Amino acid sequence: MKIPVMILSGFLGSGKTTLLLTLLKESKARGLNPGVVMNELGKRDVDGYILQEHTGTTVEKLLDGCVCCSRKEDLPRSLNALMARRPDIIFVELTGVADPEEIAKSLQAPPLSERLMLHYTVTVLDAENVLEYNSRFSADKQLIRTLRKQLSGADLLIVNKSDLVEPETLWKIEKTVRKYNADSEIVFTHYSEINLAPLLAGITPLAPRSAAAQRSSRSIHGVPLTRMNSGHSRGATAVQEPETKEEASYSQVTAVTLTFPQAGGQSISRGELEAFFQEWGSSLVRAKGHVRLSGQEQEHQPVQLVQFAGNRVTWETSRYPGLPYIVFIGLNLNEKRLAEGWNALFA
Repeated sequence: MKIPVMILSGFLGSGKTTLLLTLLKESKARGLNPGVVMNELGKRDVDGYILQEHTGTTVEKLLDGCVCCSRKEDLPRSLNALMARRPDIIFVELTGVADPEEIAKSLQAPPLSERLMLHYTVTVLDAENVLEYNSRFSADKQLIRTLRKQLSGADLLIVNKSDLVEPETLWKIEKTVRKYNADSEIVFTHYSEINLAPLLAGITPLAPRSAAAQRSSRSIHGVPLTRMNSGHSRGATAVQEPETKEEASYSQVTAVTLTFPQAGGQSISRGELEAFFQEWGSSLVRAKGHVRLSGQEQEHQPVQLVQFAGNRVTWETSRYPGLPYIVFIGLNLNEKRLAEGWNALFA
């Protein structure tokens, strides 16, 4: 009996972890035992801790690199560690700059194919920013190619944060998506909220599952979903990018992890941190971490989870017990300048 694997793809800050949280909760409500492989570009884990804190799910973490290129050799080891725990389904959340087709090929080749089967590839898009990616990241041809593969390789495309844009923008997004994926279903949503039943159809605890049973009657909006059965993208048109063997999925994206000074329990205010994010302009694409706030905020909640994506900053309470830190991800970030500016906040 092969274990189904669901790949969650999409660019930085699109809402993959939010979707995964709901998938894990729904899986457990169905009596399933899920496992997770979480890949992060930074040297410190953020999303994996969130999943464990909210769901208690076993998470295999692959840090400091992308599993489709620099950390590719580590994927089988993480999957084998999860399989030893006999999960009913495995979710693989990729970094925002990963090529899901490379992961699909790995799953469909021996020896992984003998124990695992690709169940779905889901790509989450950020409705506010997806149309700007071609121009914003035009200098990184490898990244542009990867973002297009995230579209072409998906069995389901979720256009998240759709409530934050005008209907005309949603129409333009759908038109753009169809250039690279002609017939996979597109769902417009916010907070990554969708009908999860079709994605988990046919998966039962410790029960035999046939491939035919898993592909039948699966739909998000009443239209049956059929997933790809090869390593090639479904529905891609003639504009599909040429394949390049063993090419990295990006060339100019950098992840820098910065910690808080240990002396004196130093902290920072929300305003100071949000202004620091804005200081780096378009070069900063994503930031996330657990921070210690100053002043009145610290008395009520010493540590907060902060997330920066698409020029929006969100905050929520955290029970993270370790030394506060933030992972900064962007294009050609200057680590020295970033660290100097960070340290100056605490001077």
